[in-house]
Amino acid sequence: MATLFGVMSRAGSRNRFNMKHKCIAKCALIVLCTTIMLLGQSGSGADVTKAQSVGDAVMREDQANHAQAIHVVYIHGINQVGPGDSLLLRKGICKYLGECNVTYLGRSYATGGPFGIDEHPPRLTYMGVPVWTNQEEWNASSPFIDHYKIVGHAHVPIFLDEYNWWPLVYALKCKWLVPNDALLAGPAKHWIDVCSPSSGNQPDPDHPGRYLAYGWIGSPEASQLKHTHRHAALANRALKSGLMDWGIGDAVMALGPMQEILTAGIRQLLRNTMAAAGVDFATMNPAVAGPEFFVVTHSLGSYLALAAIDSDWLGPENPDLAAFAMSAEDRRTVDYFSAHTTGFYFLANQLRLLELAGLSATPQSSNSSSPLPEPTHTKPTSITHWADVRTAFLHSNASAAPEPQIIAWSDPNDLLSWDVPDMEGVTVINLHVRNSGFKIAPLIVSPTSAHANYGKNQKILRRIFKATSKPEQ
Repeated sequence: MATLFGVMSRAGSRNRFNMKHKCIAKCALIVLCTTIMLLGQSGSGADVTKAQSVGDAVMREDQANHAQAIHVVYIHGINQVGPGDSLLLRKGICKYLGECNVTYLGRSYATGGPFGIDEHPPRLTYMGVPVWTNQEEWNASSPFIDHYKIVGHAHVPIFLDEYNWWPLVYALKCKWLVPNDALLAGPAKHWIDVCSPSSGNQPDPDHPGRYLAYGWIGSPEASQLKHTHRHAALANRALKSGLMDWGIGDAVMALGPMQEILTAGIRQLLRNTMAAAGVDFATMNPAVAGPEFFVVTHSLGSYLALAAIDSDWLGPENPDLAAFAMSAEDRRTVDYFSAHTTGFYFLANQLRLLELAGLSATPQSSNSSSPLPEPTHTKPTSITHWADVRTAFLHSNASAAPEPQIIAWSDPNDLLSWDVPDMEGVTVINLHVRNSGFKIAPLIVSPTSAHANYGKNQKILRRIFKATSKPEQ
């Protein structure tokens, strides 16, 4: 009897176990299906099929007998090490447009205003210590563009300009964050090697006074740091040095006085791009048709790009950085660029987070104490100028092109990306994707891969570069 009872008890337990797991499986299936449906939706409710791709612009210019080349500006985000971050975009152009003949056109540096080769460094200090101590260090920090021309398949040429602003932040990270965390948590050999290249300072032979690599940490100090005792656990040490020091450090700098320097550098690079596109600075008019630009940004690059082209932006107005303030020439440059920029493609962005640093008072009627109604659409200050100037250009030219557009991709497992809010006068499309990477389902997916692998996601590259409609016969 005891044996029979035990068998029945185990059988009942198995049945309950099976029923429980069937229930769990059904719930999981429902959640999975719901998630898949959600991942295919745009956060703004805008019709994604109406948004314009680079491929659409190529097709349109092909039909117009190559009237205008297409210009793509790529701006990297946080955590950047060296040039070359546009490689995956160039591969995407080859795969989805058939333009695979890539010619490297060379490098151009920011050379105007305070970025001139003979200019002295800005008088910024970190805890009382100058960030740049001499002219050589400042010249080694100049932002630059790597220019590419991409042709093939009888299409109109595409000029891709890869903006590199990372040299401007190396001094702060290499001089202070990397060495101090080596003493606190333990050495991160990768970042020490980045700050102390084995071959030492490498002058750029094509641009006297500039550098391909620069030793912010001397060899003796680098060797000493590498042999420092490790205090933190391996994973914690890697997160501290990689995510916080080398990554979040960029975002923190972008919200302080360094923002004026970073955005001024990007504006100087915009002049290089426009000059290469054949824009005549003496006669340029934002209302007149001209070359068309698309801007692809990763992570922090979206915020910096929008801040750089906002001619109404005042910034911290640090008197020691007066040379980096927007000049009348800069204003004309960004107005023209804004008018001729069709749209932005954000591969991760921190607009919602970083706009927290730009709070402003709500206007209220003097004869009423009742609060104003909450608007249904928002327009972050960093986007307002581009959207307004682009809309004015479209109206003045009676253009059939769509209104200013932003297509923003975010991986739900990316710790450093947010949906872009809906904005009046701007087509905002938020798309959620899954970037490949290490995972232990359902506990964790590598946040590093989720943030870094947007350029490897073929769905994203297809949406940017593939034409959404067939050419007219």
